Amino acid sequence: PPPVRVSCSGMGPPFHDGGADSGHVTSIKEGFGFIRPLNDRRTGGGGLFFHFSALVGRDVPVEGDEVSFSVELDRRSGREAAKAVTILPRGTLPAPARAVTVRAVVQRELRGARGGDGYGGRLAVLKGDGPPAEGDAAAGDGGQDDDEQTEVVSFDARGCERPSALHVGDLVECRLMSVAGSRQRAASRVKLIEAGGGLPRQSGRVASLKDKFGFLRTAGKAADLFFHLSEAPREGGPLRVGDDVSFCVVLDPRSRKDAATKLRRLPAGSVALEQLGEARLRGVVT
Repeated sequence: PPPVRVSCSGMGPPFHDGGADSGHVTSIKEGFGFIRPLNDRRTGGGGLFFHFSALVGRDVPVEGDEVSFSVELDRRSGREAAKAVTILPRGTLPAPARAVTVRAVVQRELRGARGGDGYGGRLAVLKGDGPPAEGDAAAGDGGQDDDEQTEVVSFDARGCERPSALHVGDLVECRLMSVAGSRQRAASRVKLIEAGGGLPRQSGRVASLKDKFGFLRTAGKAADLFFHLSEAPREGGPLRVGDDVSFCVVLDPRSRKDAATKLRRLPAGSVALEQLGEARLRGVVT
């Protein structure tokens, strides 16, 4: 059937219902906001940017408002932005998909420019946080086998509270919404909960201590693992050689090698390391 045309006195030209140039306002900031297009998969969950100068009329939209708009290339960012944003009467558009708030772990950091133009990020949703995507409990690709993580979703800088602060292994909170025409979902309103809080924990023993750093001995690894004393636990006094600890492993930005972080004390005897010794043997050269 042909699109339904309505007009709104004093609010600009007629618009059509259900096209790619209509959607719902997802967030409002100081002087700008974001729109989730009704039938558009290009925004990756972050929404389509618009500046208040692009509004038709004097009314400023609020979160949840239905709007029509056109899409143009923003000269400053070089990315698509909404123009001629017009507030529509309530009930003009179908209700948006219900968003759910979940916790997730950063699986891949944002790519591209820093700040508001980063793209291509991935989050692994923690198992049991929110209902699964329709038709697929583990939607997305590149998922992990970890029992604590299931669905993998995309995010970009426009959907983040502080894009530059997110790194692999960080524990975050976000909102998930279905992507039009797909079983996949995308994340928005991504907020850091704990840096490195989603990394798996390992255990080891303090092997040596220096002025500002030390090394851990872990089972099954020949080389000791570096850690900075700023990552040592604050409670219980200073660490000593022989203390058992748990920790996470991250890539040290200076050395580009693995390093231990977020150390926690363990009860003595918690860590079982292989005991290596020397033995004198005799044999015959053949």
